[in-house]
Amino acid sequence: MIAGNSMNAPRKDYSLNGSKQNRIFGSFNAISIIATTYGNGIIPEIQATIAPPVKGKMFKGLCVCYAVVLSTFFSVAISGYWAFGNQAKGTILLNFLVDEKPLLPTWILLMTNVFTFLQVAAVSVVYLQPTNEVLERKFVNAKIDQFSVRNVVPRLVYRSLSVVIATTVAAMFPFFGDINALIGAFGCIPLDFILPMVFYNVVFKPSKYSLLFWGNTIIASTFSALGVLGAISSIRQIILDANTYSLFANV
Repeated sequence: MIAGNSMNAPRKDYSLNGSKQNRIFGSFNAISIIATTYGNGIIPEIQATIAPPVKGKMFKGLCVCYAVVLSTFFSVAISGYWAFGNQAKGTILLNFLVDEKPLLPTWILLMTNVFTFLQVAAVSVVYLQPTNEVLERKFVNAKIDQFSVRNVVPRLVYRSLSVVIATTVAAMFPFFGDINALIGAFGCIPLDFILPMVFYNVVFKPSKYSLLFWGNTIIASTFSALGVLGAISSIRQIILDANTYSLFANV
């Protein structure tokens, strides 16, 4: 609200930019990015299968996850578009500085950056866990105490190194939204909207004349098409952005 009403805020323009072709591809790109956002539900879904009762915990976990997504991600997207119109940038923090002039009080910018850092740190812990497991199997001794110097030092070194490498790669390729769309098209759309429907029909074999069977089939077919179109759109956008961006570009 403060940024949108600031004297230094860019003029609000809600018209659609670009050619019809670019807007169509952009729409499929956006669907893939939204699928990535909802893909966060994969984590509680997987964790819920560790111990029974699976069904109840999975349903509660997904409800909490989707409630958080709706109340945070989409509220930021809607309010950001209201505040900055079609000039809104893909990364929310980039909108708060216009010609090096902050649109918000300094303490709010500082707090926002701190919270962003904490969120990224938490996400890194979760998504880099498979890498950490592989490294620790090689360099940590499971036969002695996990908090011993022999185990703590390698764990600290290799976990820090994996975060540094991931951060460096992310900084090298600044078109973060395009990569998010690619991950959504190839990973999150199949995991969230295609495979569960297919597996349900295969495992539980509902009647082919039932609404449940055809509902699952329609959802899987629709999102299969969206996944293919999203993959094409995201790869196209990465190629276009690669022609204008350079490594470690300050965007």
